[in-house]
Amino acid sequence: MRLPSLVRFAAGGLWRQKARTALTVLGVAVGAGGLAFSLALGLGLRAYIDREFRGRPQFWVIQIQPGRGAPVPEADIPPDAVAVPGDMSAERKARLRRLKIDQYQSGHRVGPPAKLTPDRLAELAALPGVERVEAWHGHWGPVRAGDGRRRDAHVVSGPLAGLAPRLVAGRLPADDAYESLISENLLYALGADTDAAVAAALGRPLHLSLGGQPPRAADGLATIFGVAAGDLTAVQEQVFDRLAESLPKSLDTLPLSPAERLALDRLLMDAKAKKPQGTPTPAVATVTLVGVVRDLSVAERYAPDSPDPWEARSGEVLLPPAAGGRLFGQLPWVQERGFNSARVQVTPGGDLRAAVDGVTAGGFESHHLLKFYDATRTQVTLTAAGLNLFALLALVVACLGITNTLVTSVVERTREVGMMKAVGATAGQVRRLFLLEGAVIGLAGGLLGLGLALALTGPANTLVHHLIARASPDTPHDRGTVFEWPAWLLLAAVGFAVLTTTLAAWYPARRAARLDPVAALRG
Repeated sequence: MRLPSLVRFAAGGLWRQKARTALTVLGVAVGAGGLAFSLALGLGLRAYIDREFRGRPQFWVIQIQPGRGAPVPEADIPPDAVAVPGDMSAERKARLRRLKIDQYQSGHRVGPPAKLTPDRLAELAALPGVERVEAWHGHWGPVRAGDGRRRDAHVVSGPLAGLAPRLVAGRLPADDAYESLISENLLYALGADTDAAVAAALGRPLHLSLGGQPPRAADGLATIFGVAAGDLTAVQEQVFDRLAESLPKSLDTLPLSPAERLALDRLLMDAKAKKPQGTPTPAVATVTLVGVVRDLSVAERYAPDSPDPWEARSGEVLLPPAAGGRLFGQLPWVQERGFNSARVQVTPGGDLRAAVDGVTAGGFESHHLLKFYDATRTQVTLTAAGLNLFALLALVVACLGITNTLVTSVVERTREVGMMKAVGATAGQVRRLFLLEGAVIGLAGGLLGLGLALALTGPANTLVHHLIARASPDTPHDRGTVFEWPAWLLLAAVGFAVLTTTLAAWYPARRAARLDPVAALRG
């Protein structure tokens, strides 16, 4: 029996059982379509995650800070330091002890801390795939524009080229000059409340003082007179400084009762006892103000995907690296630990994981999006695997239906099989006939299921984007498809359905092939 005859017999057998065959094909279509749909969704979501993460500039940035050394091993912690005395349940005692261990390890480190020195930064810049390394200093301190008001501000130092879009007046500082930028809001607080005053401030000196600032008695006196300390001019500060210096010498002339005198003496003794001793010398500098930058809104400042470093977003006085290095280099803790923070910029598309491993191996504390990327991909993979499993179970159920259909067909077509064998059909030809019927059901079900899956892609893609937008309404996201339909998936979906249904037809085909023709004709 040739192949055309086998095909004709197989089509005839399926056609005579139209309702049963249609239901079986529909079951295969549901299983094969569901499997193809879930596979396309899994592939698409992983590609979507890649686009979402890898398409953001912040993904290729590793924020690092000086390392504090490794935490002391738990075995080396003194037992008394983590003891939890008291009558309580074992669970509560264990929780409290665990908290004490964490607190002890947070304050006790072993090994030398990793410092962000120029040499270490050069080592980071030499890591594979690293495009550049930017280092930043930052500290709070009083700032005075000329002889005007004084305000505490966040002074930072680092590369400033990225701040050009935020300039509202002036220019960027030269890299090797003692020049600075100032935020628009800080300049307003320092007295520049008109556009003319902003323009006049450019080119004038800005006095900075960082670290080593003890409490000033003059500031306390200013508040007594109802004047905010930050609103004092330089001359007014000198006046209050002299008042603070001469006031203790004039206390004997005040008309105070003995009880009031005793209370005042105690206040002076307490103030003397609390006066800080050995206050470090502040780092001071006078720079020329050459530019004003727009302040960022709260949303812009805390945007997780901002390409600008935190120091550039939060700084109020911004110095170029050379001037900042000379100013911050006067502070003892900067001399000990190096820079406050640094940014490792990896080339987009490069080996981010190798760069992260290199930073971690150096002992630095790092913050990056790779851990969130890995966690998100793992969640998507597990979800897709669950969907694939359910779709595969549906296909298995459909295959059981195929087996039942063909077994019933063998019983109903016993005389037909006997006649085929009587006219010379071999057992192999009979077996191939029923296997062919299973393959035809799989082909029809696979094509129908694939068509249904492709038809559902558009509405499902819209629904997924709607859910993403509802979950993160303020976060822009890629509006591309979350389904991937590579050519191999289209072929594999139909091929797997054909293979599965053919295997499901193996038992009925074997049973039909073993029928005795005489017994079949007699039946």
